[in-house]
Amino acid sequence: MDDHAGYIKGTLRPVNVIITLLVMCLVTVAVAGGCSLIGQARLTEMVWRLRLYRLAAAFAVGSGLASAGVALQGLLKNPLAEPYVLGISSGAGVGVLLGYAVSGAIGLAGWATTPVLAIIGAAITSVVVFTVAQRRGQLDPYALLLSGVIVNAFNGAIMLTIFLLVPPRTITSFAGWVMGRLTDSIAINNTSSVILAIASVVVGEVLLFFRGVALNALGLGDEVAASVGVAVGRLRIEMFVIVSLMTAAAVALAGPIGFLGLIVPHICRLIVGPDHRRLVIVSSFSGAIFLMLADTFCRTAGQFLRIGEIPVGILTALTGGPFFIFLLRRSFREVKIR
Repeated sequence: MDDHAGYIKGTLRPVNVIITLLVMCLVTVAVAGGCSLIGQARLTEMVWRLRLYRLAAAFAVGSGLASAGVALQGLLKNPLAEPYVLGISSGAGVGVLLGYAVSGAIGLAGWATTPVLAIIGAAITSVVVFTVAQRRGQLDPYALLLSGVIVNAFNGAIMLTIFLLVPPRTITSFAGWVMGRLTDSIAINNTSSVILAIASVVVGEVLLFFRGVALNALGLGDEVAASVGVAVGRLRIEMFVIVSLMTAAAVALAGPIGFLGLIVPHICRLIVGPDHRRLVIVSSFSGAIFLMLADTFCRTAGQFLRIGEIPVGILTALTGGPFFIFLLRRSFREVKIR
C-alpha cells in the first residue's frame, strides 16, 4: 500500500506546476498573437478584434475538449475514450439545438436556455453510455465504444428531427454548427457565451487537477484506488459532471468537434508522462493551441481557395479518424498478446 501511495502521488512539486503553467501560458499567448495576424483581410483594428474574439472561443473549445479527453481516458482506463467517440458531444449538441429552438419559441435569449440543456444532454448521454458498457460491475472497453456509436446515431437522429421542426431560415446556420465551425459572428455576438465557456472550462480543469492523484490511483485498478482512500463511485460521478460541463461549454460554442479529445491527450501523455496533474495542465493548453492553429488554417485556406471558411470540425475529423483507427488496431494487438 505504501509503495502504491508513493507511486500514485509522484514527485510533482509546486514550483514545477508554476513553471509548467507559465511556460504553457506564454506559448499559448504567442500562438494566439501570431494567429491573430494571419489572414487575407487587411489588418484593421476591427479585424484584429474579431480574430481575438474568435481565438478566445477556440481557446475555450480546444482546452475543454482536451481536458475532457484526459478525464475520460483516466476514469475509464480506455485510451480510445473521448467526448465525441462516446456520444457525449452529440448529447450536448441535442441540448444546444433544443435550447435554440425553445428560446426562439418562447422569446428568450439563447444563452438563457442553451447552456443548461447542453449540460443536461451531455450528462444524460454519459450516464447511458456508462450504464450500457457495464458488465458484471466492470466496464467492457469494446462495449463502451459500441454504446458510444449507438448513442451517437440516436442523438444524430434527434438533431435531424429538430431540423424538421425549426424555421427553414435557421437550418443553414444549424448545419454549419453541426459540422463544427468557429466564426467571427459567433465570437463577437456571443461575448457572454465565450466568457461563460472559458469560466466553465477553467473551473473544470482546476477540479481535474486536484483530483489528479485519485485518477492516478484509479489507473492501477479500482481495488488499489480504494485501498489508498479513493471513493471510486464518488470519483466517477465527479468526473462525469466535470466532463459534461466542459463538453457542453465547447459544443455550445462550436458544435460537436471530433477527435480533439483523443489526439491531444495521447500526444501530451507521450511527452509529459501519465501523471494526471501534469497531464491536465499540458493538455488543456495544448488543446487550445491545437484548435487555434487548426481554425486559423481553415479560415485562411478557405479564403485562399475561394470556398468560404472551412469548418474546423472537418479538419479534426480528417486527422482524428486515422489516429483513432491506429489506436484501435494497436489495442487489438495488445489483446492478442495477452
